[in-house]
Amino acid sequence: MTHPHLPDGGALVDAQVNARAWNNIAAHATGTSPEASEVPQDIAWTAWPGRGPGAGFLGELAGRRVAELGCGTGEHTACAAAHGARLAVGVDVAEARLEQARARFGRLPALLWKAGDAAEVLASLPCLDVCFSIYGALWYSDPARLLPVIANRLVPGGILAFTVNAPRDGETPGRRVDNLTLPTGARLPVVHYTYGANTWHHLLAEAGLTMEAAVAVDDPRGRGYRALVLRARRPTRS
Repeated sequence: MTHPHLPDGGALVDAQVNARAWNNIAAHATGTSPEASEVPQDIAWTAWPGRGPGAGFLGELAGRRVAELGCGTGEHTACAAAHGARLAVGVDVAEARLEQARARFGRLPALLWKAGDAAEVLASLPCLDVCFSIYGALWYSDPARLLPVIANRLVPGGILAFTVNAPRDGETPGRRVDNLTLPTGARLPVVHYTYGANTWHHLLAEAGLTMEAAVAVDDPRGRGYRALVLRARRPTRS
């Protein structure tokens, strides 16, 4: 889908467009308490409760350095901290979403919140044992740019796990522009990147990562959506 007022792609354009949309979503959020929230006990990898793998998909988190790319209001970053992560970094392009995350989970130790484009923020972080993203930066950023940065930050043997949607029937893969609808009825463009599992396999390999698991979860409502929950690893050096 094209958008008549949106420039062609580019990391800066994508980040600015998506930040505007998600900052507005945060400003109009309802049902998200600004007060401390209960930490979820598990990670919800898809939009459909109970469908998809759990936190075990990330492997052991205790004592690890973990980053969530596109953390939104922070519940899954907090979950990683609650599972004993030595450091749990929540990265999001929208500062207003991080303000909500701080209010909800800022009391927890080992948490760090970073606003900005994921590829740029990653360059400022220490080496990581685990990166993950649930309809986050791997969905809203160009993977050809982001994946090599992730591979560079992961330690040998480090894990990347993420959820994206596969293209729907008849949908052209690649960069797409859709719209988010605010409670006011206003529609704001968002940029995302959609590929099938085979293309993700090649993109990961080009970045130096080995895909080791791919879980496909179909929309139980029968609307044609398919979530891909993927796990890759940076090979260990011999």
